Amino acid sequence: MAVFANEVMGRDVVDSHNEKLGEISDLVIDKLSGSVTQIVVILEGNLDPTLLPWDYRDGRMMIPIDDVARIANRIHLRK
Repeated sequence: MAVFANEVMGRDVVDSHNEKLGEISDLVIDKLSGSVTQIVVILEGNLDPTLLPWDYRDGRMMIPIDDVARIANRIHLRK
């Protein structure tokens, strides 16, 4: 089933314990394959990005698509 980018923008992103990390703000797409490689998340204000296992740049967390378990009303991560 296909999912369009505008359908996931702004959805909550939760970790494997169903704790909210933030909201999805963008997708990173590989130009050659057209595949999504990362989701970009604006973190909740109370989270310390240095304690999380992903890259944090310019106020946004870059989460590899392989760490996404499923896309539903919320984006569920494997970690």
